[in-house]
Amino acid sequence: MSYVVDCSVTLPWFLEDERTKFTDQILNAIHEAEYWVPSIWRLEMVNGLLMAERRRRIDKARRIESVDQAARLNVRVDPTQPSMTAVANLADRHGLTAYDAAYLELAMRQKFGLITQDHDLARAADLEGLPLQSPGRSGAAQKRRRYNV
Repeated sequence: MSYVVDCSVTLPWFLEDERTKFTDQILNAIHEAEYWVPSIWRLEMVNGLLMAERRRRIDKARRIESVDQAARLNVRVDPTQPSMTAVANLADRHGLTAYDAAYLELAMRQKFGLITQDHDLARAADLEGLPLQSPGRSGAAQKRRRYNV
C-alpha cells in the first residue's frame, strides 16, 4: 500500500532524542511500502534539522550528514503542486496549518493512507476516512536510538 508520511515521523529518523519504536517500524518498512510526501517535506526536513542544530541537539556535521541521507531516502516526492484552495479548505475545516493540510490533501487526492505522529493531523485523516497509522505521542517514554540511514 502507498502512504503519505509526514515530518513528525521522518524527522525522528535523524534525531536521536525523538526516535520511538513506531518511527523505527516505519523506517524499517521503507523498502516494503511506498512512501509519498508533498514537496514541502524537503523544506520541513531541512528546517527541522537546522532548528535541531541551533538548539544544540545535533552538531553541524550531523545536520549536513542527515540532510544528505534524507535526500537519498526511498521516499517519493509528489511532483504535483496541490491546489491552494484545497489546502486552505482542509486547513480551515480541520484547524490545521497549511503545511499539515498539504500532507492530508496529498493522501486524499491519491487515496493513500497517512502515517503521522501529529495528533491534529491524525484526527483530520480519521475524520476524512483515510487509512491511518499513528501512535500519538504515547511512545515518548520509549528508549530512543540514533538512526543510521
